[in-house]
Amino acid sequence: MSGGRLQRRSNKRSAVNIGLIIFLFIGVYILISFLVSLNKPKANIYQVQKISLATNNLARAVVVREEQNISTESSGYVNYYLKSGTRVSKNVAVYSVDDSRQLSDAQKSKIDVQLQKDNVDDIKECITNYTKTYLPGDFSKITELKSSMSAEIVSISDMYRLENLERLSSGGEGSLKLCKSPSPGIVSFYTDSLDGLTADTVDLETFDETHYNSSTLYSAELREAGSTAYKLITNENWSLVLNLSEEQFLALDGQKKITFTISDDSLTLTTPVSIYKKGDGYFARIDLAKYLIRYVNKRFLTVAINLVQSSGLKIPRKAIVDKYFYVVPKQFIINDQNRTGITICEIGENNEYNYRFYEAEVYYYDDEYAYIDESVLQKHGQSISLPNTTMQYQVSTQKKLEGVYCVNKGYAQFRMIERLYNGEDYVIVKSGMDRSINVYDYIWGDASTLDEGQLITR
Repeated sequence: MSGGRLQRRSNKRSAVNIGLIIFLFIGVYILISFLVSLNKPKANIYQVQKISLATNNLARAVVVREEQNISTESSGYVNYYLKSGTRVSKNVAVYSVDDSRQLSDAQKSKIDVQLQKDNVDDIKECITNYTKTYLPGDFSKITELKSSMSAEIVSISDMYRLENLERLSSGGEGSLKLCKSPSPGIVSFYTDSLDGLTADTVDLETFDETHYNSSTLYSAELREAGSTAYKLITNENWSLVLNLSEEQFLALDGQKKITFTISDDSLTLTTPVSIYKKGDGYFARIDLAKYLIRYVNKRFLTVAINLVQSSGLKIPRKAIVDKYFYVVPKQFIINDQNRTGITICEIGENNEYNYRFYEAEVYYYDDEYAYIDESVLQKHGQSISLPNTTMQYQVSTQKKLEGVYCVNKGYAQFRMIERLYNGEDYVIVKSGMDRSINVYDYIWGDASTLDEGQLITR
């Protein structure tokens, strides 16, 4: 009986020991697998996509100019004697203030306005500008046309009054004060909610036209002292600030000049440009020294940018890595039985010359050189040879290439790239290049977490 009990205890002890061993084995295996996984790069694979660039070339532009509002010194009824957009020198009569309507009424009753050819041409220009920018259902353009026509008619009438001003005022028919320009400039009889705007203060909110308002200063109403009589533009240097889309920004980034057409009057210009990002917006600033007089009554313009239609490959900015290569003259690269490499001349024990072929991948060719990996050569300054000649070249120059790690084959292979446009998170690179990446290739999304040649586990 006792022997039977001892045997049963022994079987139980053996069973416990085997279970413990299996449990420990599984635990160790899990621990090792966990530690190994820590050393493996986490999957961060991005498939290269092809995108079209510059499909929309229209942009909204805001006009920035040096301008000041000239205020009335006294209250009364204002009569203008110049057309909006007229250049004036200092002390030129711009308007008058009549403290009663007697003089104004006398002018109207005693003057028979005869339209001249120039007057008719100005009215025709208003109508032409309206037809160029007309859009069905855009009733704001009709209001703008009405305002422009009214301003032209009042301006013509007031110029006739100026011619008769001296005769009427000498007749004692009213008290009138003639107001002259304080400095040279261009007069404008329009004001808006962006008066005083500078290029440095332009942002996305500037282009929110739902809160924008403008008005003509031509009015027969009584003006209070200190109210705005007209706007004087004191400098013919001006700026256009364009609100760009991200796509347009990428297409223009890095360019020093821009060609564009102002859609309002089909004026095409090529000028220096400054491309920049501010807040969440993308902008282009163009500084001009001519043509301001054409837009003295405009704050917003539509601009058509001359962009080349193209396409490129979109990759994450973090995927880009720099790699240094030795550069050797292209004629020293040997293609031997579908192998590419270089020939190194080695001196044997008996001072004989032995030429040995070393396989080397060429990552890039420029006009003169081939770029080969640093690991191909045993030391810096080693000489390579051109077989069957006495020509040698001492390899010492290194150059840098930008590229990404292609992981199509399960390990990291460097492939060079050529940037076209730069974005904040993504870069557009040239497609169709030899020894580069192609659409639908798989690349590593963050080059800082991977080394060349490293195996990839997905």
